[in-house]
Amino acid sequence: MRLDKLLANKAFGSRKEVHQIIKDRRVTINGEITTKKDIHIDIDIDTVAVDGQTVNTTQLYYVKFHKPKGYVTAVEDSTHPVVMDLLPPEYLKMGVVPVGRLDKDTEGLLLLTNDGVWGHSIINGHKHVPKVYYVEFEGELSEEGIQRIKEGIVLGDGTQCKPALIELLSDQSATITIEEGKYHQVKRMIGAAGGTVSYLKRLTIGHVDLNGIEEVGSVMDLTIDDVEGFKK
Repeated sequence: MRLDKLLANKAFGSRKEVHQIIKDRRVTINGEITTKKDIHIDIDIDTVAVDGQTVNTTQLYYVKFHKPKGYVTAVEDSTHPVVMDLLPPEYLKMGVVPVGRLDKDTEGLLLLTNDGVWGHSIINGHKHVPKVYYVEFEGELSEEGIQRIKEGIVLGDGTQCKPALIELLSDQSATITIEEGKYHQVKRMIGAAGGTVSYLKRLTIGHVDLNGIEEVGSVMDLTIDDVEGFKK
């Protein structure tokens, strides 16, 4: 890969700005200063640094993010802030996108990648990837409603949900495990059972949880085991 393309992809600036950085002798390859913008590097072997800071040459991204409320799960939106606004600019340059979605007013675990095949394998529904949510609600869930959730509740518009696990933690809170991602699904399931969701947080997607990104807005790379776990 050309040096200038790598640095532009990693959000060090426009191609013109990157050329100036190289010209200013701020870039090294394997410890040696270079002023050649078109020099080719081996991203698996060579070490590139700008101002002494090593450049991450990763091309495929697999990350987990603790999404805050108030952000749309999208790359761009004409009226609302999006999750990409909170993430490193190189993510956009490298084509990193959310895997699935979380509602604007929902917080919690969100996966992102630029590996389309991997991302699709998680959300296509065939692998039955469980997702656990913590929910707080107003009102009271009926025994009948709870049983319907467990058996596969039918929503008001006729949408059939798969059987879900629900565990009441108190009179106003519960955890729900689903394998789908229908529009506002958890909120609508709770609503169909007699409650109104006041707070919703996704805790896990499959074997991945919020460990390491407990603080809202935190992001970190998935481990190799995390990535490979969704391929099984």
